[in-house]
Formats: sequence, structure tokens, C-alpha cells
Amino acid sequence: MRVLVTGASGFVGRALVEELRHGERSYEVHALERSAGDLAEPGVAESAVAGADVVVHAAARIGVVRCEEDPEAALRSNVLATTLVARACAAHGARLAYVSTADVYGSVDRAGEETPPAPASLYALTKWWGEQAARLYAPERLLVLRIANPYGPGVETGQGKGALPTMLQQAERGERIPAFRGEARSWCWIGDVARAVRLVLESGEDGVFNIGSDAEPLALTDVARLACEVVGASPELIDEVEPPPGRVTPRIRVDRLRALGWRPEVGLEEGMRLLLESSRQAA
Repeated sequence: MRVLVTGASGFVGRALVEELRHGERSYEVHALERSAGDLAEPGVAESAVAGADVVVHAAARIGVVRCEEDPEAALRSNVLATTLVARACAAHGARLAYVSTADVYGSVDRAGEETPPAPASLYALTKWWGEQAARLYAPERLLVLRIANPYGPGVETGQGKGALPTMLQQAERGERIPAFRGEARSWCWIGDVARAVRLVLESGEDGVFNIGSDAEPLALTDVARLACEVVGASPELIDEVEPPPGRVTPRIRVDRLRALGWRPEVGLEEGMRLLLESSRQAA
């Protein structure tokens, strides 16, 4: 199986390339990074997709804040580029696996794959539009992978993304740690996410898959306390603050993924310690 991974220089894309090349089964993987061209430009997607059996489209503009700051870039990256990739997949007979987000569900208590999307931010809306473009142009054996709260090494800190590495960095530096009041999330180690994507690709199934942890959500204030504990910093650094508009924390069901034999292997505390170790080694 020849696999093209777009967004290969990004957080999720980089982990997928590693898993598909060196996991339980190894595949011929072409890692398409941002430096190789803009997928929203005519001809770039067409050229990249040629020769691939499967295209895992992970390239995107990520984050509520970043998309609000530059709506044009959000539309270009998440909708136009996806449209061109999907059209190229159809033209070359490649299967498309579109990396979406659980944010498309909006504010719901627990979302299964059948839950109607209700995007509550421009970011979620553009990813939902990306899903629709994929269905319109490349419906044959289409996979839609709705990922929820991945974390691990390689996430940029600040800029409205990478909450866990940002908290660890702030705790280590003795800086104030803002934690959004009333927000709770179930986090999933990036290695477990990448392994889940590989299992879905190998299963031969299609349609929508939720990918992430279905554990009890943990309040961001408690996550901040865990960051302080892991680093050895005082929890008095934590400030509860109001979340920006448009942030949602849908809790997902992953029964379909678990039926393939997937189970998360890295718990949050272990993952936080691994993340801290990686951060210190990179410093």
C-alpha cells in the first residue's frame, strides 16, 4: 500500500508518517510537507496524489483562535485544499482518509459517529465543510477520522493550541498558568491516535470514526495541577480564566474503534511525564 500523508510536518501528520512507516506493518509512505507546495494552488494536489493508493489528508489550519484570526487562511487550508485533494483522489482512484475533528459535534454531552454535527466555531465549521467536500468528490471508500484532543511531543506551545505542553512549559518556568474555567477534556496520547488511524486504514471499513479517549473528562484546572505536580511547581501558579467563545469540549464514544481491538496504552500522567522529558531533551 502506497500512502500519501499530507500535512506531514504537522503534529498529527508527523505521528502518522512514523506509525505507517515503522508500526506493526510498514508501508511505502510519501510524507508531503508544507514546504512541498500549497495544496490550495492549482495542480499541487493533482501532482502529489498521483501514484498513491491511499491519501491521509492531515494538512489543515488548526485551532479556534488561529482560524478566527485569519478566516481566509482557514477557508483556504481547510476547505479549498481539501476540495482539490478530494478531486485528485477521485481522478487517480486513490482512497481518501480525511483527518477531521470531534469539534464538529459542537456542545454535546457524548457524541457517537451518528451524532449530527453542530459546529460552534469557524475552525469546526471549516472542518465540517471539508468533510462535505470529501463526500462530494471522493465518496468511494471514504474515511472521515474525527480526532479528539490529541497530545504529545511536537505541538507548538501557545497560539491557542497545545494546552498540555504549554502548561508544562509555564509550570517549569514558574509562570502563571491560565486554565479555562468549567472546561474538561479527555486527552489521548498521539501514539495511541496514530495507531488507531493505522488500524482503521487496515480494517477495510469506511465512513466516520471517532478517534480519541472515551475516559472521564478531566477539568483543565486539574490538568494544570497535574502539570505542576509532574514538574514540581506550586499549584498556586494556576489562574482560572473564562474560555474564549467558540470553544467546545465534546465527549466522544469510540465503540466502533474499540471493536477493531484498539485500546489506549498511555495514561495522562504517564503521557505528561513523557512530554516533559521530550521537552527537556529538546531544550
